[in-house]
Amino acid sequence: MLKKVIILVLISVVSIYALEEQNIQKVMDTKVRQVLNILKDKTLSNHQKDQKTIRIVDEVFDYNIMAQISLGTRWKSLTKNEKTQFSKAFETKIKHSYLDKLKLYNNEKVIIKNLKKVKSNRITLETQVIGLDDTYKVVYLFYKKKQSEQWYIYDVELVGVSIIQTYRKQFSEFLKTKSVNQLIKSL
Repeated sequence: MLKKVIILVLISVVSIYALEEQNIQKVMDTKVRQVLNILKDKTLSNHQKDQKTIRIVDEVFDYNIMAQISLGTRWKSLTKNEKTQFSKAFETKIKHSYLDKLKLYNNEKVIIKNLKKVKSNRITLETQVIGLDDTYKVVYLFYKKKQSEQWYIYDVELVGVSIIQTYRKQFSEFLKTKSVNQLIKSL
């Protein structure tokens, strides 16, 4: 019971502290702990775990910006409807990919490391995932929304590889021979 109360308090604290620069490490640490607690909870079905996890991460990821970056300059040539369709399909793809990776969780420890301001509107947050055999570096890339103090994740680097740049290369190759609508359907 006490554990549930603590988690509820942490969830409310996360909501109070939107992702402002001074809170990024604290909020991300809380979110990581929440996700790890969900993954360890044997009373939850996989579907319940997925739903709870997505609610936690949705607050910090900007899926629309991620979709735009993944298409590069091609984004500008899309119609408004294509942009909406692609963004929704891409968001679903990212979420499924994230949830699939979480299914591999095997009691690894996650440590929030360094927060580094690389530009006035860009911050990176380094984390380490410590397993039995290896330690992996995961870096969250944040940007600051214009006319706002809020920061959102626009990319994640896993072991030095950008997720969004990987999709960008794949989409670029795909679009050399196929249409945007075919890409949307493939997602």
